[in-house]
Amino acid sequence: MRTPIRHGEVMLVPVGSAPDGTCERVTSCIVGHSESGHHHVLDSDLEFATIVSASGTLYVDLDTPSRLLHRKDHEQHRELEVPAGTWRVVRKTEYDVRSSVDPNPRRRPVVD
Repeated sequence: MRTPIRHGEVMLVPVGSAPDGTCERVTSCIVGHSESGHHHVLDSDLEFATIVSASGTLYVDLDTPSRLLHRKDHEQHRELEVPAGTWRVVRKTEYDVRSSVDPNPRRRPVVD
């Protein structure tokens, strides 16, 4: 039985199959981007499928176990082995109240 795999801010959730979407065969895939270049990467010796659903969700379909590693020189997450199967990639995001759009753009801040 496969269970979800957490790797820093990335989680791989086992699913029965991927939905229809754009498919590409690769041997390496960034599953978690980092602005500093310390990406979370799924890496395999054999090609596997990456599927991007219509909603933009990333799925990976692994024919064989693959490595999940953190491209960082220090304080990196340990390398994990991801079992074969189909996985939905979930990325943890932070909510930033300052980045939200003001629903009433005519409203001005009060300045005393």
